[in-house]
Amino acid sequence: MEHLRHRDRDEALAQRIGQLRAEGRPLASDPELANDPLMQALLALEAEAAPVVQPERRERIWRKIEARMRRPHAVDRPARRRLERRSVWRRTLALAVVLLAAGLGWWLYMRYEAAPMLVASADAVPRMYTAPDGSEITLRPHSQLYLLRRSDAVLRYRLEGEAFFEVVHRPERRFQVEAGPVRVTVLGTRFDVRTWGGVEIFLETGRVQLEGPQGQRQVLTSGQRSRLTADGRLTPPEPAAAATYLDWMQGQLTFVQESVTQVVAEVAYHFNVQITVPESYAAQTLSGTLPLDSLSQVLEDLGRVLGGHFIEVMPGRYRFEADGAP
Repeated sequence: MEHLRHRDRDEALAQRIGQLRAEGRPLASDPELANDPLMQALLALEAEAAPVVQPERRERIWRKIEARMRRPHAVDRPARRRLERRSVWRRTLALAVVLLAAGLGWWLYMRYEAAPMLVASADAVPRMYTAPDGSEITLRPHSQLYLLRRSDAVLRYRLEGEAFFEVVHRPERRFQVEAGPVRVTVLGTRFDVRTWGGVEIFLETGRVQLEGPQGQRQVLTSGQRSRLTADGRLTPPEPAAAATYLDWMQGQLTFVQESVTQVVAEVAYHFNVQITVPESYAAQTLSGTLPLDSLSQVLEDLGRVLGGHFIEVMPGRYRFEADGAP
């Protein structure tokens, strides 16, 4: 019968796939497989998902597809007669259903609504990550970058911490970064995003569009920044000094009339420690540069400027004390 001949062909195809995979040979190396319509669809699906799918998950999917292709079809006699009268093109449709059942949900999951996948992480030193489109992302220490979506139209990441983005201009694809509840869409640019201590975006060159949690939208141009307020509003674009946002990539921190609270927060984040200062010092402002050679040196320099010193009250926690304090 026609449908049985089709099933035999499918089983033979599944056996050949299993044999090639057991031998560690690429499926495309077999000319007969390469010319089969179903095999072409499977290979196309594998190639599409390969950049983002973990090898173990890809292996499980192939095993499921092989099993589904070998599974006998339970069809009653009337249904068998109807199948025998169908034209050959229905076979392709039936096989497509099998493919969808085994892999479409997984493919959509990875391509469109994938769970966040960690693609880069920086520990005690900055780390450079190159995106699939050639864009370069420099992560500040103790920061993580997650891939949220990758398609022909969108490349979307989520940032936790801080990073500097140098995005390659590609009109056919949107490059996006989610920073907390704020989404940054690149319009061709170099910019810095931070999420620690509140969301801030500084644009060095180019243009970016920001979308806030309350539907607010704005466009930053070169040399501007915006912050997310405690009530979920984006501040209007305003000029900012590039050095105060970008000097961490040069191994230093630069401040221009910045509060001691902010200076201490910068140091604490960079070295992944906790630092406290008395309220009487918190509102003071500082201007200058702090080399980031080591935490002990930074605390010594900062303590000298404030007229005191920092003591370690427990591992990873420091407190400022003024000289001569009881």
